[in-house]
Amino acid sequence: MISPLVGSDRYFAKNDAPILFKKAKNYTVTDQNGNQYIDFILGLGPVILGHSDEEFVRRVSEQLSNGLSFPGFADVHSELAKVYEAQYQDMRVVTLFKTSSEAVTAAMRCAMLETGRSKFIRCGFLGWHDSQIANTPSWHEWPGSEKREALRFSQGMRGIDGEQGVFNWTDGDIASLTALLSEHGDTTAAFAIDVYQLAFMTTETLQQATALCRQYGIKIIIDETKTAGRANPAGMLDTQAIPADYIILGKAVGNGLPLAVLLGKPEHIKIYQNARIGGTHTKEVLSAHAGIIVADIMQQREGYARLPLICQKIVSTINAAITHSATTELLSATSLLNDTLFDLRFSDPMLNNFAAREQLKQTMIAEGIFMLQGHNSFVCLAHEQIDFSQLEDKLTTSLRNWSTQL
Repeated sequence: MISPLVGSDRYFAKNDAPILFKKAKNYTVTDQNGNQYIDFILGLGPVILGHSDEEFVRRVSEQLSNGLSFPGFADVHSELAKVYEAQYQDMRVVTLFKTSSEAVTAAMRCAMLETGRSKFIRCGFLGWHDSQIANTPSWHEWPGSEKREALRFSQGMRGIDGEQGVFNWTDGDIASLTALLSEHGDTTAAFAIDVYQLAFMTTETLQQATALCRQYGIKIIIDETKTAGRANPAGMLDTQAIPADYIILGKAVGNGLPLAVLLGKPEHIKIYQNARIGGTHTKEVLSAHAGIIVADIMQQREGYARLPLICQKIVSTINAAITHSATTELLSATSLLNDTLFDLRFSDPMLNNFAAREQLKQTMIAEGIFMLQGHNSFVCLAHEQIDFSQLEDKLTTSLRNWSTQL
């Protein structure tokens, strides 16, 4: 009997049997039965160089003999901090975490201490802890999807109503945010934005939103979990144009090793200390070494310039397959956030046909392709090595098979 391994809704199956993964190399993953798949999920985003990148593996392995955890922070943590502080001149690394869910929670706690308030306004997916996920819609769905408005996770959560209310800003409309602030602005500690939401709104709208929140003394939390390490070693948002009180970096900064970074203002160090954020594995060193190594390899290989070109080629290949399969009225592929991520965008008639969308996932798996729908897919440097002609053929076959099932 196979363990259920609950904890994620990204469950993959082939012929009704669960897929368990055995190994991965470059842009492919292999399951327990030896089947190989082209991987555009990449661990839901962390793998930026490629699976089992030889230089990355060698350099990380060299650090294993030096120990993994010390009585306190190590010099490598200071060296890692310099990587990100070079990108944010007015910010400092507050501490490190294994996941961005922890980092967002820490930022929220600090914001509450700083303001003496306990409510939050959120825009985007911010992690799995109670105040981040309870009563939220499917933030990655495109506008017009019923799932973008329907609230989930209403049971078994705490700290999300009453004096600790948490509110969703889903429509990107300044008028609706203004109304929310008029009622709760004076008791709200922070406005937290997942930068991925810039796929659905303009930077100017976000500027207006954060400026409006600041009028109420609300702290700004910028969550760059999906976007960090893709356009540069840090995040993609210009914090000179949109000043932040807290910034979270995650996913790709560790190339698969769990690493999340919380940055804050240096003048508030007492707040960070009093908040008691951190824990045993805050001081683990292997992920910190990974962060330095990833940024260095990306710079050496001109990865930040190459990644958008790879993304554009993937998107054009998908759209060519859509054309050849005569499914252009059903969907298209689009690149997002400076061509560092991509998504399948469904047409209006197909957007809320979730059963058909699930069928598409299954027909792609049958052709040996892992690609998300209802959530962006990811790009790594190793995707440059794909046989794009073969990829187009596989996609065309899967799309044709899908359309015949509709």
